[in-house]
Amino acid sequence: MLSRHFARSLTPCLTPLLALALLAVARPPAAHAVEGKTESAADATTRVQKLNRYAMQLFDDMNFQLAEKTLLEALGVVEKASLTNGPAGLATHGNLAVLYSVGLKNPDKAVFHFKKALAIKPDLKMGKQRATPETEANLARAKAELAAGGGADSSAEAEPDVDAKAGEQEAGNAMKCPAGGEVKAGDEITLKCLTTADLRPATVVLYYKANGAEQYQGLPMTNASTADGITTWVAKIPGSDTKARLVPFYVEARNARGAAVALSGRDESPSMILVKGAATQAASASADIDEDNTDDADEAEEIDDNNPLARLEKERRREREGSKGTFWLSLGIGSGIGYAAGHSTEAFGKDGVQFNPGIAIAYLGHAAPEFGYFVGRNTALSVAGRLQWIPGAYKGTATGALTALFRVSFFGEDEGRTRWYFAPTVGAGEGFRFRVNAQIVDGKGNPTGTVEDTVRGGPFVAGAGTGVLVKLNKRFRWTVDAQFLTGFPNVSAVLDLTSGIRWEF
Repeated sequence: MLSRHFARSLTPCLTPLLALALLAVARPPAAHAVEGKTESAADATTRVQKLNRYAMQLFDDMNFQLAEKTLLEALGVVEKASLTNGPAGLATHGNLAVLYSVGLKNPDKAVFHFKKALAIKPDLKMGKQRATPETEANLARAKAELAAGGGADSSAEAEPDVDAKAGEQEAGNAMKCPAGGEVKAGDEITLKCLTTADLRPATVVLYYKANGAEQYQGLPMTNASTADGITTWVAKIPGSDTKARLVPFYVEARNARGAAVALSGRDESPSMILVKGAATQAASASADIDEDNTDDADEAEEIDDNNPLARLEKERRREREGSKGTFWLSLGIGSGIGYAAGHSTEAFGKDGVQFNPGIAIAYLGHAAPEFGYFVGRNTALSVAGRLQWIPGAYKGTATGALTALFRVSFFGEDEGRTRWYFAPTVGAGEGFRFRVNAQIVDGKGNPTGTVEDTVRGGPFVAGAGTGVLVKLNKRFRWTVDAQFLTGFPNVSAVLDLTSGIRWEF
């Protein structure tokens, strides 16, 4: 009954879309930079921009630990490419100061990085997007300490000697250790911490990562002196362990039973010593950053020297791809195949026209506009339409079906050029329709001829879809979507395959 229409229309409607979907899945991601290849200053600047944008996106998603690791990776790139005194260094130190002020609640580290930023741009001001009481207070403190004679590198008495007396990080006001510092590659680092008489730890242990290692190693600190109730603890990191761009460290004070009584830093949020002239760090904190070269040429613009913090924030908001706060508009076209249930058609069912339920096509096709908004990094809400067209109406039969859909989409992580999603869907309107060949029967049930009519599923629909986004450039995605809908109270079901273009903004 329906096989003739199915065979005639399914192939031209669905085969091209299926082929395109297979190509999208099979296309390999763009290659990343070759390991060991020397970056030019422009390449390093672009990489720092990407790292900063990604880190502040993580910051907005409250993933503060990964944001910290990403910014510290950016700081290593800045140091290696000698961009420390330029806009790249300024923006990275500024974003670290914001992260430590608001996210990780470490004012001493925030002040340390604000001092670094002020050394590059003395009239630095916070952008409107990042101006909070915490950032303003820490920026004011950094300016005051610089005005009082504390240099930007005041966390170190001398390059290899990092002391807690300046740039200190408090641990319950009972232990003070450095918030950071700078040394030269291969230099031995002397780290000093101070503990008060109230703490009286039995041991103090310095934990650090040597030469970009993944695991911390412990180094007991020595009780060097005690005066006025303040004990100075000292440990030396050998020069053979200072050959990576960064030396992460934290300090733990323990009582006689071995229990920790104070921490300065943590393993997941360590303090950092920058190493000048160091080799590439073994582990990269930004392995998931998209390094493909297909983005628009304007992404390689240098950071605005007049206000790099605000510039990076503006660019991050404008160019984010599928993150919280992103809108999109899309338009797709497609067709469907499904199961037409029941025995009575719409236009001529009352006249004794009947059909046999079975496989049918949603002849001829449909348009699928959609407007959506990301409420989280991997979650989005959208309103879509299913605008079906059925050409060649016969004696008053339906010419289409218009239905509004509401979708909740759950996205996987961005894998470079492709991103998969799953979307439960509900809607209402005219539902969906199939064109079928039906039999005309007389009063005795004898067939007297055939007629083309429609069978509807709906007017309410529910189901789910899945699909993939293929990145074309910063703004546009090619979409391939498969969606299964069931209609009720007129029960039928349809599987749609749709492809189109999405614009994200």
